[in-house]
Amino acid sequence: MFLLSYHLDAAHLVVELGETVDLDNETAIEREITRLLPCCGPRAVIVHVRTPLLTPRALGLLLRVRGRSRERGVSLAVVAGHETARQVLGAAGLNRVLRVASTLPGAESRSRGCRPETEASRSRNPGDRQRAPLSARAPRGPLGPYSDASRPRFPGER
Repeated sequence: MFLLSYHLDAAHLVVELGETVDLDNETAIEREITRLLPCCGPRAVIVHVRTPLLTPRALGLLLRVRGRSRERGVSLAVVAGHETARQVLGAAGLNRVLRVASTLPGAESRSRGCRPETEASRSRNPGDRQRAPLSARAPRGPLGPYSDASRPRFPGER
């Protein structure tokens, strides 16, 4: 198995995944990506998924590669150019875990830990009123139905 890989810059290695991951090629793809991790010495690896079909095997492969890269101190980001692939990653809840982006520059910034700007922050005029810094705002508790997992939840009770 041969995967196309190239250096975006000194810190970023891009590995292109151009075929659907299935039972026949899963171990070879994982072995190839893992082989590229220690020899190249990048600070970040970007897996560029070029296929719209992401199988459960592909999701497992990406998670295992992420684990191996973290063991070596390498950041991992994923480029999913097809809307279908992004929907599968979103439905699986892996957007943040795998740092999914739709473009290569987006994945590059996410591998550095940057979040993309919101539309409101880009369109804001310099004279507009700024929000108070986080330290000046009232503290907020965790949000969401699973924010406090230490408390048991029973149906009908609050």
